Amino acid sequence: MFFLLFGTLFLQFSALGAIKTAESYWTLKPNVLVVDVDVAKDVNMVQVPLICREAYEEKNVTWTKNQEEGLEAQGNRIMVTVEGWKGGNYSCFNNEGSYLNHTLVLAQWTFRKIIKNTPGKGYIHCSTNNYGGSFQCSWTWGTNRDGHVAHIKATRAHGKSNISCSLDSNGQSITCLDQDYCPYAEEVECINLTIYFRSSFVVETYSTKFLIMDIVRPDMVAINVINQTSVELGYPQSWSTPASYFPLTFQVKEIRCRKRKKCDCSKPNSLEVTVKSHQLPVTKGMTVCVRARDEFCNSSWSEWSQYKCNTRKNRRQRNGEQKLNKML
Repeated sequence: MFFLLFGTLFLQFSALGAIKTAESYWTLKPNVLVVDVDVAKDVNMVQVPLICREAYEEKNVTWTKNQEEGLEAQGNRIMVTVEGWKGGNYSCFNNEGSYLNHTLVLAQWTFRKIIKNTPGKGYIHCSTNNYGGSFQCSWTWGTNRDGHVAHIKATRAHGKSNISCSLDSNGQSITCLDQDYCPYAEEVECINLTIYFRSSFVVETYSTKFLIMDIVRPDMVAINVINQTSVELGYPQSWSTPASYFPLTFQVKEIRCRKRKKCDCSKPNSLEVTVKSHQLPVTKGMTVCVRARDEFCNSSWSEWSQYKCNTRKNRRQRNGEQKLNKML
């Protein structure tokens, strides 16, 4: 109903030439309007029509801005002027001062200040650890503004997808689920994700699109010791099954480092080898590094798992064996 009233009101005011164009502002969600700010102009003023409710036509209605400033304009339908990025929360009240309704007016500009552009990831980074249809997207807050998520929109290209998203407790990531996603069918339409970030009465829009197969990244590979000369690689428990339909390929390399904490598997190594076998020989004194990715698509590698094959027993092991021998 709000949208129908908004469209009717726009036609009435536009006929009088009181506002710019229909593109100057738009509806983000019920009770929230967004004004497009032209940052190229020194002064940018847009007049926006507000309506309290259809039921209050020809009633005595008063308005306030940000719950403090009383407006001179009265009645069920009023015009407010938004200058630059100075939006506001407009509330309407009846003759007795009881709250009736409100409209939040935000200003959108083309600057990028609420979240940061991370090298290699962009503004919004999305990933998933399997083909279950769920995915997570994260971002990094900017240092100049305090922001929060105002609205999330996620659809497939045809616009009829059943994708639900929720804000995580940390406030800087979302978890989404495409309930119509089928992991055994070919994925042909991208997910279009748009997140609206708000700081005070300013809103910034960030969009990205992707296929699940493009953002899939397995969790770390499990390395199980078989004996002193070999280990077995295990699929992550979170990875999709059956493994025959969702096979992984492994990248393996051996590096030398004195202590495990100082081992850095991410450093380039010319001896990196891609294998499909689940069993690997290991060299004493060397640290084996393993990571995995989907065998059928050029998606991201998992984080490195590592295992060090010790050349000698540590002091605790030796002391324990010495005590045992004395007891015998």
